[in-house]
Amino acid sequence: MNTINATAWANLKKNKGRNILTGIAILLTTFLIFTITTLGSGMIRLQFEATNQLYPAYHFMYRSVSEKTAEDLSHHADIAALGLRQDTAEIILENARCHLIYLDKTGIELGKLDLEDGRFPSSGDDMAISEGMLQELGLSAKIGDTVTLSFQPLEASGLGYEQQKTFTICGILPTPEAEDDIAYYSALVSRDFVEETLREPDRLYRTMIRLQNPEDMTTNEILYKAESIARTFSIPEENLSENTAYLVANYIDPAFYTTLIGILIVVVLAGIITIYSIYYVSTMYKVQEYGKLKALGATQRQVQAIVFREGIFTAVFAVPPGIVLGMAASLSGLSFLLNSFARDDLLGNTLKDIYGNGEIALFQPWIYIFAIIMALCTTAISLLRPVHIAGRISPVEAMRYDGLGVSPGKAKSRKGYEDVSLFRLMKANLSRNKKRTLITLVSLSITGILFLGVSTILSCANPEEIAHDEILYDLDLSIYSVSGDRMRPEYDWRAIQQQNPLDGSLMLRIGNMPGVSSVISHQNTSVLLQDVYDGDSLRRTSISGIPRVLADTMEASVIEGNVTYDELLEGNKIILNKKAFIWSPDWKVGSMIRMIVQDGEKEIPMEFQVAAIADPPVSLYHYSAFMLPSSVLEEICSNNQTNSLSIAVEKEKLNPVEESLRAITDENPFLKLHTFEETKKEQEELTAFLSAVCYIFLAVLGSICIMNLINTMVNSVYVRRRELGMMQALGLSEKQLFTLFQMEGLFYTLGTLLLSLVFGSIAGFLFFRWARDTGFLSIVSFHYPFAQTLLLFLVIMIVQFGLTWILARSFRKQSIIERIKFSA
Repeated sequence: MNTINATAWANLKKNKGRNILTGIAILLTTFLIFTITTLGSGMIRLQFEATNQLYPAYHFMYRSVSEKTAEDLSHHADIAALGLRQDTAEIILENARCHLIYLDKTGIELGKLDLEDGRFPSSGDDMAISEGMLQELGLSAKIGDTVTLSFQPLEASGLGYEQQKTFTICGILPTPEAEDDIAYYSALVSRDFVEETLREPDRLYRTMIRLQNPEDMTTNEILYKAESIARTFSIPEENLSENTAYLVANYIDPAFYTTLIGILIVVVLAGIITIYSIYYVSTMYKVQEYGKLKALGATQRQVQAIVFREGIFTAVFAVPPGIVLGMAASLSGLSFLLNSFARDDLLGNTLKDIYGNGEIALFQPWIYIFAIIMALCTTAISLLRPVHIAGRISPVEAMRYDGLGVSPGKAKSRKGYEDVSLFRLMKANLSRNKKRTLITLVSLSITGILFLGVSTILSCANPEEIAHDEILYDLDLSIYSVSGDRMRPEYDWRAIQQQNPLDGSLMLRIGNMPGVSSVISHQNTSVLLQDVYDGDSLRRTSISGIPRVLADTMEASVIEGNVTYDELLEGNKIILNKKAFIWSPDWKVGSMIRMIVQDGEKEIPMEFQVAAIADPPVSLYHYSAFMLPSSVLEEICSNNQTNSLSIAVEKEKLNPVEESLRAITDENPFLKLHTFEETKKEQEELTAFLSAVCYIFLAVLGSICIMNLINTMVNSVYVRRRELGMMQALGLSEKQLFTLFQMEGLFYTLGTLLLSLVFGSIAGFLFFRWARDTGFLSIVSFHYPFAQTLLLFLVIMIVQFGLTWILARSFRKQSIIERIKFSA
C-alpha cells in the first residue's frame, strides 16, 4: 500500500464518527437509487410484457370511418397495416349485452385474437362465439351446430328493429371475465353478414392502423402523424383514439421517461447535497492537519488524493450494504405492488403469471452497475469542493486557519462583546462559517419542501370529499336510459320523462322511510346546440336544474362573472360549465347561445346569455354543460325532467334504507342506485396505495438529510472541545452547555421548518392547482397538510433534542482538562 493510500486509510479509521455518518448517507443514497431503479424497471418491464400479451398491436384507431375513407386510408404511404372493425349488431339481455362484430384478417391480427377451438368466420352465416355468451343466451352448442339469435342492427342513428338469423358456429372464443353488474360479450361474424344487415351509410368502421417504420419514432411523433393523416382525410379529432398502453410499452414516451429521470435526479441531488455538506463541514476542521502534511512535503495533488480516496474508501464500504438492503426492499416492494391488484383483475393476474413464470427477472446486471456508478459518482461530485479546499491551503495559512470559511490569506476577526450570553455564543458559532450553515439549512429544507409538496397533493386527494363530489348525500337514485334503441324506445330519456318514475309519490315514499332525513331532486334536460356541430349533427348536451337548497353551492362554483340564483330566475341567463370549452372554446361571459330544448317529443328553441362560467362539483351539474334553477326548467318543460334523487339517511338506518331502495330498483329497470360508501371505498384503495409509496420514498430521502444535521452538530461540538472547555473553566455550567447545544440545534430546526413551510406551502399549492386542472386523482379542493406538517416538526424536534442529549452526555465523559488539551 503506497503512502497516499495508507494515509487515506488511517484517516478513514481516525475519522470513524464522520465516516459512519457519511457511509450511512451513501448507503441510503445507494439504497434509494437501486430500489427505485429496480422496482421502476421491473414494474415497467412487467407491464410492458403484459401489455404486449393483452393489448392490440395497432398504433391508433379512427372511429366512424366510411368504407370509401377506409379504402383510401389503406393506400396511404405512411400506413403499413390497416384493420377494419364493424360493430354490426347487439343482443340486449337482462344481465348482459352481446355484440356481434366483424373483423377483417388484419383486424384479427392487430387485435391479437385467439380461438380456443375452430376457425374465424369467413363467409355467410359463420359465427365464432364464447361459451360464456352461449350460457347467457341459454344455449348449448358446439362447433358445427346452428343457433338462431335475435339481434338489433347497430345503425348510424342507434339500435334498429329486432331481426332473427340462424348462424353456424365455426369457432369458440375465450370467455371474458365479468367484472360489472352487466357482463359484456362479443361474437365474431362475417363480412357477408355486415353487408346483409347494414346499409352502406350505416357501415361506419373502426380502422386500426400501424404506421410504416415506427421503430425510430417517439410516442409524440406517432400521435402527430396520426393527427396529420386525420386532417388529410377530414376525420374529426374526437374520432382519433391512440393505443396509449401499447405505444408506451414499445416506443419512447418523453413524458414517461422524463418523470423517471426526474425522480432519480431528486434522489441523486439529495445525496450530493448531504454527502457534500458532510465532507465540506469536516474538511474545514481538518485544514490544519492538511497544512501539516504539506509542511512535511506532501504536494497539493497528494493532499487532494488523500481526501478523495478517504471518501471513496467510505463509499466502497457503504455501497454493498445499500445494494443488499435495496434487493430486500425491491423484493418486498414488488410483492406489495403485485398483491395490490384485485383477485379478478386481468392485468394484475397477468403480471403475477409473468413474474411467477420467470419471463421477466426483477434484478438485472445493469442495475447493479448503474447503482454502484451513481453512488460513486455522487460521492465523487460531493468531494470536489472539499478536495479543492484541502489542496489549496498552504502550511502557513493552515496553521492560523480557524474554520471561518474565508479565502486563505484574507484575515477576518471575530466580533467580540463586553457581555457574553448563550445567545451570543450561539450566534458567534453559526456565523463562523455562513456557507456551512446555509448548506445545512438548504439540504434539510429541500426534503421538507418536497415532503410538504407531496403531502399537499395526498391531503387534497381526500376519498370522502371526492366521493361527495360525485354523490351529494348517502345514496343516489338515478334514471338509467339508452338513446337510439328502436326496439326499446321506452329507455330513451325523452320517453322516460313523460312517465318518469322519479315523481312526487316516489319522493314521498322515500322521504317517509325511517331514517331518511332529506330527499333532493335534480333535473336534467337534453338540448341540441344550434351553432355547435358533432360531425354533421348538432352537438347534444344538457342543462342541469339546480334546486333552491343548492343555490349557495351553485353560486360558490362560479369562477368568472357574477350571477345570483335569483337573477337566473328571470329565465334569459344561464351558467356555463367550463368543461364545455373542450368543444366550444370561444364562449365567454356575455355570449349568446342558441339551443333546442328537448321536452319529451317537443323541441323548444331557446336562447340564453352566459351570465357566468363555473367549475361545479359533479353532484351539482351531473355532467351537463349548463346550469339553471330547477323552477326555470319546469317552466320551459311540461314533462318531469327529474333524473336523480340525492338521499340523506341517518347512519344507523342506512342499511335498511339501502335495501329498500334496491328493492325499488329491482322492480323498475329504469332506476339505478349508487352509494356514497362504494364510491368512497374505490377512492380509498387508490389513495392508500399511492400514499404508502410516496411516504416511504420521502422517509428514506429524509433520512439522508437528517444525516447532514447530525454531522453538522457533531462536528461543531467536536472541533470546539477546547473552546468549550475553556469557557467551562471560566464558569460555564453543564446546564448552560446543554442549553447552548439546544439553541444551536433549534436554530437548524426552526430554520428548516421556516424554509419548508414557506416554500413547501407554495410548492404544494402549485401542485394542487396542476392536479385540479388536469383531473389528477379527481382532486376537488385545497387542504393544507396540517397533520403532515406537525409530523415533520415533531420528527425534526425529536432528532434535534435526541442528538443534543447524546452530545451533551458524550461531552460530560471528558474532564475539563482533557477538553482544554484537545487539538483539532
